[in-house]
Amino acid sequence: MPPADASVEATSERPPPRILGIGFSCVDDLVLLSEIPPPEGRATIHRRLEQGGGMVATAMVAVARLGGNASFVTCLGDDPTGTQILDEFRAEGVDVSHAIVRQGQTSHRTVVLVDGRTGSRAFLSSRGTAPDVQPDDLDLPWVSRAAYLHLSDAGPGALAAAQTVSSAGGRACLDGTHYNPNIDPLLAHLEYLVVSRFFATEYVASLEGRDLGTAAREYAVSLAARDQADAPDPGTYGDSYAPVLAGRDLLDAARRLRERGPRVVVVTEGEAGCWCASPDGDFHVPAYVAPSVVDTTGAGDVFHGAFLFASASGRDLHASLELASAVAALKCRALGGRTGSPDLASTLAFMATARRHV
Repeated sequence: MPPADASVEATSERPPPRILGIGFSCVDDLVLLSEIPPPEGRATIHRRLEQGGGMVATAMVAVARLGGNASFVTCLGDDPTGTQILDEFRAEGVDVSHAIVRQGQTSHRTVVLVDGRTGSRAFLSSRGTAPDVQPDDLDLPWVSRAAYLHLSDAGPGALAAAQTVSSAGGRACLDGTHYNPNIDPLLAHLEYLVVSRFFATEYVASLEGRDLGTAAREYAVSLAARDQADAPDPGTYGDSYAPVLAGRDLLDAARRLRERGPRVVVVTEGEAGCWCASPDGDFHVPAYVAPSVVDTTGAGDVFHGAFLFASASGRDLHASLELASAVAALKCRALGGRTGSPDLASTLAFMATARRHV
């Protein structure tokens, strides 16, 4: 692992630490609409774009754009979609030499509807037949040489990789969108757990004995109501009501998650920034104000990629989250999860003058 004061510049004698992602990949068909219409409604298509997608997949592209050493392992079909996915990774400088291509299987595609007024999204998924990465698919000696590992699921392949990397002295990270107890076995092998406010709310709900499905649904309703400045009445939900966690309540959730094993837990809160619980102290990092918001697709994914890039480059925890916040803000200026993902020079220039959300 690089020391905290290590130079962020790679040398010919010492290449950057390898950041390995393992997980789902797809092609996103992004459709920018005048608005996402209700049932029986209508909208105008302003723009359409096709590009690779997937949480860890997009994070690894962000690493490469910033100048990091990114590798990605995924399982694809031998169809044109799979070829398109791999070609795009190669064009971005992401090593996909260990990707698994299944003969006769199909790859994944997703239609992403983007609301032109707000940048919010809706997803229509066409899951292909190619399975998730399994332990037998992995070249574990090669995996063990990764300095950092990034995951978005806790399946058998992800767990085997996390055990391998952490045992070899590397650092594993999980991008958590929603909490499910099947994640629990993975937690002890993580250096970093970087999760959404959805995940944090659902985790606290599970500790309090609420049904996760109910908690997740009610949280989504509560969040929509809060965004409309119309607070919901908890009495309408009964005992299973899951109140929206925000601010320092998210920091408390991060502390509780740290008790499960991860050394560092970060909970993201969109424009309100992120909350971090760590051995060196707990703190809040305000979000940068995006130059414009065209599409929020991939903002969380590039946040994770930039955080790992910064950590691998020798930045301390606070500075790594600062860089991640800036990269996420810049990504929102363009349609697509990868289109607006910046390089390091433009990110640093943006950070020098950008405003913060307060």
